[in-house]
Order: sequence, then C-alpha cells, then structure tokens
Amino acid sequence: MAKLEDLIKQIPDTKLRAEIAREAAALKSTKKFGLVFEEHIPEQVQLPGLPVRTGSRIVKRGNGKQVFQVLEIKGKTARLAPEPEGPEETAKLDELVIVKRFGEPIYPTLTPRDRVERAPNKPWHTIINADNFHALQLLLYCYEGMIDVIYIDPPYNTGARDWKYNNDYVDSNDQYRHSKWLAMMSRRLTLAYRLLKPDGVLVIAIDDNEMHHLRTLMEDTFGNANFLGCVTVRSKPSGNQTVQGFAVSHEFALFYGKDSKGGVNLLERSDEQLARFDQEDETGRFWWENLRRAGAHSSRQDRPKMFYPIWVKPDKALIVPKMEWGQKERSWIVKEKMPTNCIEVLPTRQNGDERIWSFNPDTTRQNLGELKADIVGDSLQIFRKRRMNRKGILPSTVWTEKKYSATEYGTMMVKTIFNQPELFSYPKSLYTVQDCLRVASDNPEALILDFFAGSGTTLHATALLNDEDDGQRRCILVTNNELNEKAAKQLNERGVFAGQPEFDKNGICEAVTFPRCKYVVNGKRDDGTELSGAYLNGREMKEGFEENIEYFRLDFLDPNEVAYGEKFEVILPILWMMSGAQGKRENDKGGKAWFIPKGSPFAVLIDEHTFSKFKQAIANRADLTHIFLVTDSMEAYRSMLAQLPDTLKTKMLYKSYLDNFRLNIEQGL
Repeated sequence: MAKLEDLIKQIPDTKLRAEIAREAAALKSTKKFGLVFEEHIPEQVQLPGLPVRTGSRIVKRGNGKQVFQVLEIKGKTARLAPEPEGPEETAKLDELVIVKRFGEPIYPTLTPRDRVERAPNKPWHTIINADNFHALQLLLYCYEGMIDVIYIDPPYNTGARDWKYNNDYVDSNDQYRHSKWLAMMSRRLTLAYRLLKPDGVLVIAIDDNEMHHLRTLMEDTFGNANFLGCVTVRSKPSGNQTVQGFAVSHEFALFYGKDSKGGVNLLERSDEQLARFDQEDETGRFWWENLRRAGAHSSRQDRPKMFYPIWVKPDKALIVPKMEWGQKERSWIVKEKMPTNCIEVLPTRQNGDERIWSFNPDTTRQNLGELKADIVGDSLQIFRKRRMNRKGILPSTVWTEKKYSATEYGTMMVKTIFNQPELFSYPKSLYTVQDCLRVASDNPEALILDFFAGSGTTLHATALLNDEDDGQRRCILVTNNELNEKAAKQLNERGVFAGQPEFDKNGICEAVTFPRCKYVVNGKRDDGTELSGAYLNGREMKEGFEENIEYFRLDFLDPNEVAYGEKFEVILPILWMMSGAQGKRENDKGGKAWFIPKGSPFAVLIDEHTFSKFKQAIANRADLTHIFLVTDSMEAYRSMLAQLPDTLKTKMLYKSYLDNFRLNIEQGL
C-alpha cells in the first residue's frame, strides 16, 4: 500500500489523482492483516429434486461447471443462456439440474430414510445426508448455542483431488487451492462457532498441508486466547513415504474453546500406568515411592529446608523431631534428644550425596500415616504412598499409543465391519476419535456434532463411550453423498447422475456412513452375519450397542408448493430434533388443530383459535419440554406464552413454512 500511495502522488492529473487516492484509501480500510486469502465466488449446490422453471439457474447433469439461465421451456426442451454470456443453446429438461449459490434462498426438509432402534429410553442419534453448509444452517435453527463438542475431520487438501469446490475437484495444479479450501472452511467454522455452547469445544483433525493456514484462520474465528492445545497423533506408525524422504507418521488434532469457559478434561490411565499403583488401602490405590527426591533441583544446596532427620523407632514408627531453623547455619537445629534404640535417617544417598525429602517437616508430621520405613539393601529408607490423586491424567500433546494407528483401528476396522475390500480412504482410528471426545467433554449427556462425518467414526466412538460409562451422549453426523471421482465418472458415462437412485446408493453416506453405524449398533450386517472381533475394552463387536439412530436426507422444496402450510408433515422431523430427538419420531398428515405425539416431548398448536382446548390437551403431559405455537401475530404469541408454564421451551412458528425455514440468505453467511 505504501508504494501504491507513492505512485499515486506522481499522477499529474489532479482530478484523477484525487479519485484514485480515494479508492486506495477505501481499499486500505478493508485490508486484512494476518491471514489473507481469496474469498472466491460463493459455493453453489445442486438441487436435483426441484422442478426446472423459466428463469431457473441450472447446470447440465454430469457437468457442474457451466451455469445457464433457462429462458424458455417448450414441451420437454429448454432454451438456455450461459452465464455470464455466450451463445444460446437448447437441452432436454431431464438433463438439467437446478443450482443455488450461497445467498439464494432455499427451503429444506428432512426426508426420513431409515432407522435403528435398540434403546427405547435413550435419545436418538441423527445422520443427515447433505451438503454440510446447508445442514449447518438448519442445525442453527435447532441447536444454536447448544452443542457441547464439535469434532471434524475435513479434507486435508493434499492436491489428490479428494474434495470439490463448486462441483469441480481441486487438485495440486490449482494455484488457488489453498484459498478455496480456506474460503470453504471459513464459512463453516463461522456457523460452527455459533452452534457451540459457551463452554463448548471444537476439535479439528488436520495434517501438515493446511495446518499453518488453519491455525491462523482459527485465530480469526475463535480467537487465539481460546486455543486449548495441539495434539500430535502418531496415526501411521510405519509412516507414509514422501518426496522429501521423511516417513510421515503423524497428524494433528487442534482443540479450541468457544470462550474462556472451555477447557480439556482428563484421560483414563493406561493399563501400564494403572499397574504401577499396585497397592490399595481404604483410601484407594497407591504405590510406594521413595520420600527422597531425585532429579533436578533435589540437592541439599537447592532447598536446604527440605534436609532434616527422621527418626525410626524399633517398631518402625516415624518421628520428626522438634527443630528450629538456624539462619546462620542454614540448617535445622534439633531441639530434643533422640529416643533410645531409634535410628536417624537423612535424605542422603549411599555415596554420601546429600539430597532432600519430598515434604517439608510440617507436611511430613501431618502425613506420618502415609509413610513407612523399609530396608533396601544395607540402608534404611523412608517411603511415601504415591496415590492416584486424579480420576485420570492430563492429556499429553503427543499421543503415541498403538490404539491410535489409523491402519489397524481405522482402515482394517472398517474392512472388518463390512467384510469386504476398502470402501473408504483414510478413516480415523476409532480410539483417536474416542479420546478426542473424552478430552473435549466429561459430560455423559453431551451433544456431539461432526459435519465432515466420513465413514461415521464419530458416532461409533460416541456409542463406545456411552457403553463404557452408561452415558446418554447424542451424536449428529452430517456428510454428503459424493462418490470418488473414478466411480462417479463411470456412472456418468452410463447416463447415471447424482439424484438418481443407482447413483445415490453408491454415495458415501448411503454406502458407508449409515451402514457402518447401523452395523456396529446392531452388531451384525444386513444379511444377518455377526461382526467379528472385539474392542480394546474386551466387548465383542457382535454385541452391538444399546443406541438409536434416525437417518435423514436433507431435501429442498419448491416454494410454489408449500407457501401456506400444505405440507405440515415436512417440518415434523425438524421439530422432533429441536425437542432433543427424544422418543420414536411420529408422522402426521396435518389438518388437525394441534399435534401432540405420544412418545416425544413436544406439542404443536396449529390453529391458534383452539388454544384453550390445546392447553387442556397438554395438561396431563408432564414429559413435555417444547411447545410450538403457529401464529403470525406476535401479540397473540405473547398472550399464549403468558398462559404456559415457564418450564416449557416455547417457539413461535409462522403459518408460512417459507418464513420459518428459509435458508442460505446472506445474513446467514
């Protein structure tokens, strides 16, 4: 900017110089310092379920790059104009797909696809097949400020064409691949921040490709003060070979709190660590540790007040004599005579090296019951009970245990679950994700979100945590239904495209995410064959888990068809999720004055004129937690609200579906 300003001063035309100077000043006022990247044209999403109309923006199936506007429709043919310009052309309607850019309103519905029910009294996990940006916007309507933990494993942007931007794979030849990745992540992290509780924690798995960019982006979004730590995970013990000659064996997990209330929790001790505490008394487990300090800063010269005698009686009872500190002598002066037959013990090694005790004299006197004298070799020594003074240990920033191997407990585990060759590339170790969730929250009823769900490891880890501590954690997974590039190309060449059943059944969510979660909860595959193997805690995989899963697809509706509530049933899954995904979700055909499902803790007043009877209908439902009141009048809503118990969470719904659930508008970005 400084050089530009100098050049502007050299412009001889006064008027031109002034105009350019004003523009430069405006540019300078908006310049970002720190992480600077191209924002890029907003992403766009294909909506294959919507009808193509005159004026629609579309792409041709199998070619999502060029966008057209529909100028005219005659029969089954449309006349198209390319954007931003170009010669007109025609195409068949069944070859076209509606597209919406971020910022253009869209109207969602959750279409039920499948469910797994094994625990009548537990909340339901939810899996949503969707573009995660629009799913996050819908989740904001349901859960803003309510998520305990967000764990995500986004694409690593290695240049291996492992992710798309605007329906086009991003590879290593794309000079903007880093800024495209950052633009994509920035939009989603902004929404993720809003979803977290004040004490919520976000965990992001990442590798070296985008680590430094991501750290800077997170400072912009979450603030550097909320950085909790970076864990290096030894995920590939044998390492991946690189051009530089290193065998890369690590990945990272970044932990961020939403604000100062966020923090990390303790990890359970390993069997090796527990084995050290091989003694137990009425207080708990312990091991005997020498009271004499070792290591740095443990010599008498370092801390002379920690060097003093301890007397051992014939019955091995201990005495700390009365002493006073000699400032001149820089040592303790004993003020009483040692009893007959006692032995004096000092923190001195056999070679005469004077060390110190771990406790000062007063602490030793207060803890004599925690000490003992014992003979080691030819010397009498003092020992202390070293207790497990915490439920666990503070997590280290380096995780190297074998259980974090992504090969053995990620790739091989997924192969075992499906009993077939690799279906998903680079799944995380189940135990890496489990420990990330454990560190991020100690709440056994935590609400957990993963919006880059991949193979479904996060729900699997959540179920394992619940089984280990009888928890009621609930997990929300979001993932798209993309195919890998090779498989998608083969189907497209056969005339099969996204949105068609044959294509969609092969997508990641339909073929991997939901089936994996279903199989591990049921303990068996759809063909009835039981899962083999066992978890590290000894539980056999064929036992499954006492959990429930509801599987949805995020679809989009034509606003011309749902302007005034003709499809009340399409919003019921959303209301069910808002009320905590409790009880078996019920369907309704609409047309009633109200809707009160038997098994879920919510009720909907559809016709405000029947409010009095509605109150009577819900009076005996002590389990209700959420009430939805349909009205266009704020005054009427407040009047009804005043007549309902304060303990109920109440929300106003407009009579128009469109006013309630318009997504993707600019202020949401």
